[in-house]
Amino acid sequence: MIHQKIRLFFLVFIAFVVISPVAYSDAGEFQNAIKQLSVIETESFISSPSKKLLEKKNIEETLLGELNINGIGLISIETTKLPTDLWSNSNEKVLSEKLNNMAKRSLASTKKIFKRLLIVDAKPPLNSIGMKNMGYLFLLSRVDQLINLGAIDEAEEILNYIEEPSVEFMKRKIEVASLNGRLSKTCDLANKYPNFDGMLQFKIICLVRKNDWQAAALAFTVGSSLKQFDEKEKQLLLNYLDPDIVSYNPNDFQINDISPTNFYLMHGKKELIPPDVIPNKYAYVFSRPGMSPNMRIKHMEQLASDYIVNANTLFNLYRSSEYEDREEANITKKTVIELDQSFNSNSERKKLLALKKATKVFQKKKLLTQLSNEYIDELKRLDYSDDARLNDLAIALLSLTDGVSNKLFMFDPTNPDIKCLIDIKKKVFINNEADTALCQLVKQLNVETIKKSFPRSTNYDDQIEKGLILLESLNLLENGFSTEFKELKLSLSMLTKIGLIDLVNEISIELMVFNALKKMVS
Repeated sequence: MIHQKIRLFFLVFIAFVVISPVAYSDAGEFQNAIKQLSVIETESFISSPSKKLLEKKNIEETLLGELNINGIGLISIETTKLPTDLWSNSNEKVLSEKLNNMAKRSLASTKKIFKRLLIVDAKPPLNSIGMKNMGYLFLLSRVDQLINLGAIDEAEEILNYIEEPSVEFMKRKIEVASLNGRLSKTCDLANKYPNFDGMLQFKIICLVRKNDWQAAALAFTVGSSLKQFDEKEKQLLLNYLDPDIVSYNPNDFQINDISPTNFYLMHGKKELIPPDVIPNKYAYVFSRPGMSPNMRIKHMEQLASDYIVNANTLFNLYRSSEYEDREEANITKKTVIELDQSFNSNSERKKLLALKKATKVFQKKKLLTQLSNEYIDELKRLDYSDDARLNDLAIALLSLTDGVSNKLFMFDPTNPDIKCLIDIKKKVFINNEADTALCQLVKQLNVETIKKSFPRSTNYDDQIEKGLILLESLNLLENGFSTEFKELKLSLSMLTKIGLIDLVNEISIELMVFNALKKMVS
């Protein structure tokens, strides 16, 4: 009975949409007519609150003058390897543009560094309008990058610091709420804002959540008459309000091109089957509980590669779900189970074979560092192995973590990359005859850093734009393991110049491990 009433009401208003452009030549007259309707005794979400906004102080001016938001983050800069003046010498507009145009990262180390940059709490950059604490462009860019990475929870936490968000921040809050499904607080805020692009769709969702179907239908009708939705958005909204009236064809929508709000309209009833390639922000949705184990695994792997989800959760999912030999996701599950079993056995051969297989599988998935951290305790116990191949493999994998055992320093491997890894971990920077070009470069940069640590007669340039240089250094490494040596040298040298030798070593170790594993697991 309820559905019949909704459908009847809806059909009346759909007809109303068709005749409204004729009946009302002016959009303002049409809105006034809607306000006069006495049939629906509920607050309308479609009237413009512009007068209220004009009566108050501008939201942006009020907020940004009181809170230094451009530098806020989730982790203290003191807990990182980053300088305290990371951003403070750069213009916020320049930094914002740099972030918006960053190249995609291929190395696990550069992905980890970039994620850290987005959530670190540091001194804000110089403001582009010359007023203290008034900037926000840099924070907007960081939030946008977090959303695109699929770090929805981190983006939400940062946005929660802003109690009265401006329109620009409200747009991001709507995106986040549409992706994580936590809509209540954002729906409560929505009443205060005019219907900017995407807002009316979100208000309709909020009305439906309150079971105020009549107001939702009215909002849809008026929004359609004022041409606030394109044809595809109308189709999605109609389907969301009453699937029996109209249904959408998933093939009409490219998931890369739709907004998070429209994605919610498509996915709200768990009817959407994701394509093989999907943006991280939507992979976040399919990685959450409620999805099938295989779907969760696929999208959690995508996010774990960018350090968005805890890899331990992923490995627990591998272990807790059944597998069949024919599916790729299930091959990974089987690999993890076999590796677990090998570490519980006394056979070094079994451990070597299982570890080599796991290394191949997770290297292909770009999750090798995550594998090393998951099995860090088991890898440390391989110190006692009599098999040199197993020792070398353990050293290589442990080098990707912070858990290298002192006992590993006692070994004298024949592989030059492994030997260099041990030298760097031991902070021994003497050149050896077998050192590769990369090893020689890293040792040289460490020596230069040590020399600069002694007192000097000249002062360092306090105006150097360290954050901007760091971002550019990451861009130079966009080709990952295929990066040309001259670009690699330039990137590592730039990091050294701004005092980030720890990051130099972190990146270099990953490259050396890759070179070593090419020979060890082939």
